[in-house]
Amino acid sequence: MSNDPLLQPFQLKHLTLKNRIMTTSHEPAYPEDGMPKDRYRAYHEERAKAGVALAMTAGSAAVSKDSPPVFNNVLAYKDEVVPWIKNLTDACHEHGCAVMIQLTHLGRRTTWNKGDWLPSVSSSRHREPAHHHFPKLIEEWDIERITGDFADAAERMQAGGMDGIELQIYGHLLDQFWSPLTNDLEGEYDASSLDNRLRFPLEVFAAIRKRVGDDFIIGARYTADEVEKGGITAVEGLEISKRLADSGMVDFLNVIRGRIHTDPAMTDVIPIQGMKSAPHLDFAGSVKKATGLPTFHAARIPDVATARHAIANGLLDMVGMTRAQQTLTLSYAARRKKYGEVVACEPSRFLEELPEQYILWPAKTALSPEQNKARGEQTMGSLKALFD
Repeated sequence: MSNDPLLQPFQLKHLTLKNRIMTTSHEPAYPEDGMPKDRYRAYHEERAKAGVALAMTAGSAAVSKDSPPVFNNVLAYKDEVVPWIKNLTDACHEHGCAVMIQLTHLGRRTTWNKGDWLPSVSSSRHREPAHHHFPKLIEEWDIERITGDFADAAERMQAGGMDGIELQIYGHLLDQFWSPLTNDLEGEYDASSLDNRLRFPLEVFAAIRKRVGDDFIIGARYTADEVEKGGITAVEGLEISKRLADSGMVDFLNVIRGRIHTDPAMTDVIPIQGMKSAPHLDFAGSVKKATGLPTFHAARIPDVATARHAIANGLLDMVGMTRAQQTLTLSYAARRKKYGEVVACEPSRFLEELPEQYILWPAKTALSPEQNKARGEQTMGSLKALFD
């Protein structure tokens, strides 16, 4: 058995993850009529073939009608989603890949003129800069309804064979409650105390846990530091993390640092090419140390060396390498499609041929097949040990 830290299995409750690499929640925009049909399934199945231990699907799946997707997301509030989810989970499980899904209510991060043309709701009366729509200030009957919607959606995902779920709590409705920057409410959910700001998210966790039972895995992908004056600080974020751990309702933490209310802010949360690698890794490690809960994280961890460092030094339990794994899986499949068998250093699962309709871009290169072969050997060398 390999001694590579990235190849060690990880025990998450009753679930054994075969290695320490996962794909984090993201939206390829492949749903059809809000359902994860064959194209969506094929996308995640190919990534499962590439050897990842956990696929966190959707980015994110909507739990309520008044949370209309803006990126062609999965509609988790419809019963008809269950058989499509079952097809997806079965396909990934065939390759030893666990499957979970991220659930959310967008709150103000959407518009009224999508879906059923319902008013958006939020704990804030102010519009989000990215989506421009002024929401309705949420009322108690909305809170009760949406809490039930989260529980219903979680039950559907459990029925579809998902290994677990995570709730998105950064930039969306649940985070809008617990951030002082986006809570204009009065009463027991107001921004006057951390207890009040966390009340609604914890009620949602409680409702879900009651519905799906103790064995089903539930996690949170949440901002533990908004890095903005007046927002959640790192100190308060660690306190929130401890409270999630102490609640007994959360099985893992997936750590975010920053805000996503504008495009520039989002690039600090999800750094693009050319920006600093792994800028929030040490902070995520401090959350793991403070809580003792299984900790996941992704923010431009583009190479094996950094991922291995994160695991070997106890900063993370699972490393999100979503774009890194996608680039290798799809670009090499495209290159094989154009040139044939030109990559000699070939971890077989990484280089499975994609069906033609799932090649996202043509292979455009001025290099000869021999040069491509040499470049393939150089790029894939460090990954060969991971997936062979």
